[in-house]
Amino acid sequence: MTTATYRRLDDLATPAPGAHYIESGVKVYLMRDPEGLDRWVIDPSTIDGHALDAINDDMPINEECCCEDELNCDRALSRMAAAFLPTGEQVMFMLADALGYTITR
Repeated sequence: MTTATYRRLDDLATPAPGAHYIESGVKVYLMRDPEGLDRWVIDPSTIDGHALDAINDDMPINEECCCEDELNCDRALSRMAAAFLPTGEQVMFMLADALGYTITR
């Protein structure tokens, strides 16, 4: 997975040409440990292989994009709204990549 440079309203980094900052969020469900311990564990619905649930029913947003190309940014937003959200496993790999970890079995 390649890490791209994006620009938000509160970020001074220079965006890659044609990059648009479009964001959304997913739910990672937790539950009390079924072993009876008072700790949080991942709910099996988070790792059932299906796309994770969106935080809300709204489309992704591009409110913090500073591209100054509203038409193309809105087009990218529409494409992302149609894209499947990641599964729990895919999010695991995204987090590992973003944090500099390598996942092995």
